[in-house]
Amino acid sequence: MSSKLDINQLKLYIQSLNIRETNMAKITHRGSWIQISSLNKEDKKNYITSFTLFFIGAFFWGIHLTSVDGIFGPKLEETSTDSLFYHISRAMVIILWAAAAFYQNKFIKTQDEFMQRYYLYLGAWGGIGFVSFGMLFSILSPYLGFSVGFYECFIAWGIGTGIGGYLFDKKYIRHG
Repeated sequence: MSSKLDINQLKLYIQSLNIRETNMAKITHRGSWIQISSLNKEDKKNYITSFTLFFIGAFFWGIHLTSVDGIFGPKLEETSTDSLFYHISRAMVIILWAAAAFYQNKFIKTQDEFMQRYYLYLGAWGGIGFVSFGMLFSILSPYLGFSVGFYECFIAWGIGTGIGGYLFDKKYIRHG
């Protein structure tokens, strides 16, 4: 009786694995996006919640950028950057992005090894872009009349991530 029960439990477990594998995220647009409709209900909720919180936090980040020197030029408001409004905006960035990271981590933990490898690949190529393109920006900056800061290095990271997504698609999806 016990062995028959164990076999039935094993069959149920294998079936649950097969169901779960069919609901993994599908990487689309040459490695630059995932198809949200390919996710199951819980993963879709975590993924969309993560991006929603990130974009709301980005709105507050934009408010913060008006109070500091940056890629868009000097700060817009000189006198009121220490107001309660800016303190709340900065706190909202931290809170919302921490919550977004929590939900993104929750999402990625439920994905298969292929999707996790995709995320690691993008992160690694972002680092390569940060170093290589950031170094190029830094070398060219005296000749082009600008100084390299956080935003230029962030753009370099974004370029590297885009290249990484494309190469991942080319190596593991289209020709893998």
